[in-house]
Amino acid sequence: MKLLAIDTATESCSAALWFNGRIIQRFSVQPRLHAELILPFIDELLIEANIRKSAINGLLVAQGPGAFTGVRIGVAVAQGLALALDVPVLAVSNLKTLAFHAYQQLKTNTKKNILVATDARMNEVYWAHFEVSATDIKPLTTENISSAQEVDVSGIDAYIGSGFNVFPELITYKSKHSMPFESNSYSRAQDMILMEKDSFYEKATDISQAEPVYLREP
Repeated sequence: MKLLAIDTATESCSAALWFNGRIIQRFSVQPRLHAELILPFIDELLIEANIRKSAINGLLVAQGPGAFTGVRIGVAVAQGLALALDVPVLAVSNLKTLAFHAYQQLKTNTKKNILVATDARMNEVYWAHFEVSATDIKPLTTENISSAQEVDVSGIDAYIGSGFNVFPELITYKSKHSMPFESNSYSRAQDMILMEKDSFYEKATDISQAEPVYLREP
């Protein structure tokens, strides 16, 4: 199975390729350059893996929440590739991807309640709670957009996201409850693949059903 994942929904831009049991990635934090970076990233991965686009069996795309333009770029690229290659697509939440990353950093096999809170600009954050185990990730709340004061920090075992480096209320919480990893991590395409590869075919859909998630009205 050969899977390609792309993420342009936030400040970071990344593409990853799973092939022959290996994963390779291109990643950069250059806001507003995603349109220029993502296609060269994909070409570089295919060259490194020595495979053609036609060998790709499926696509994963970050669906947000994130920047309007970034989300649209990623979904548009996924649409073009999926139609050209006639392959299924799995749209993945950026908040869920960060929860997966946080759990991996904890190096545990026990269930954890992980809060993800990312900067949504305009003095707001995107946030959600996830129950994460070694085999599953379950949302404990809906994905929300609100002020930092409204973020529910009760009952969590770990947290991650840029919101904890931007908003005073969350910075204060962070200063009292340190994590054994960098809490300001960006979502990455390789985490989408590692999180979803084993269940890709049962979750993937036609590209027409891969919907972007904005949370905030345009």
